[in-house]
Amino acid sequence: MTSFSSHAKWILSGEHSVVRGGKAIAFPLCNYTNSLTFEKGDDLSIFSSHEHLKETVFSLLEIASSFSNIPLEEIRGRIAVESDIPIKAGLGSSAAICANIVNLFKYLGFCGDALELAKRLENKFHQKSSGLDVTVALENKPVVFHKNRGVEFLKPKFWPCMILTYSGEKSPTSDCISIVREIFLKDEKLALELDEQMNLASELCEHALKNAVFSKLKDGITLGNKVFRGWGLCNDSMSFHMEELLSAGAVAAKPTGSGLGGYVLSLWEKDPPQNANLPPHVRL
Repeated sequence: MTSFSSHAKWILSGEHSVVRGGKAIAFPLCNYTNSLTFEKGDDLSIFSSHEHLKETVFSLLEIASSFSNIPLEEIRGRIAVESDIPIKAGLGSSAAICANIVNLFKYLGFCGDALELAKRLENKFHQKSSGLDVTVALENKPVVFHKNRGVEFLKPKFWPCMILTYSGEKSPTSDCISIVREIFLKDEKLALELDEQMNLASELCEHALKNAVFSKLKDGITLGNKVFRGWGLCNDSMSFHMEELLSAGAVAAKPTGSGLGGYVLSLWEKDPPQNANLPPHVRL
């Protein structure tokens, strides 16, 4: 029996604009994992305690087989998959399962270009994958990702207090992508300006982490949040959630992922007070 695991991810900056060539910064989140085991057999069988995972795995196997020019019948064995990554939360649950299907195909000798296959698989979930999420899932390392210039593995010079908190609402990625695309159809000038601002947010965050400049990180996260608002991807509940974080002592906050729900990233000068009453959260 062979086992594979891929973790969740969180994005510091660069959401949405990364698809159009902008810079993005993302990190693995090892608190949550997608696990896949494979045992060779005579026929293909798929097991999971979650019915939707069984259906998703079969669909991804069909896509991967077609992309790799391998008959699905060539995959013979027992596949078991489990995941504790929250879905529709901006933490890369789809990227993790795509990465494990790629790992399986590599093990079976059916995979040539791992990243290209992973992107093709993720297209099933996100219309057109930038490659950011699946890169983090495959590499399990922090990355500065630029679609047209490749990947740099990031080694931060410092690590201030950052926290992920759940906004209380699921994040419909495909809906958010459609909203951003609609802006390009209605007001391309505004859409391009928002992309440029998000790219600047990534530049600020990258500079901050590489040079240990807290103020730049605060500025980058604040600008990223401004862009999400410009896209219309901060609804009332998310805005209220971020206001509560700022009232509790956070100095900056932004959505992480697609927006309209999911998790929120907040930056703190020091650890939150014990009486902050934070919602369910992850200290990064």
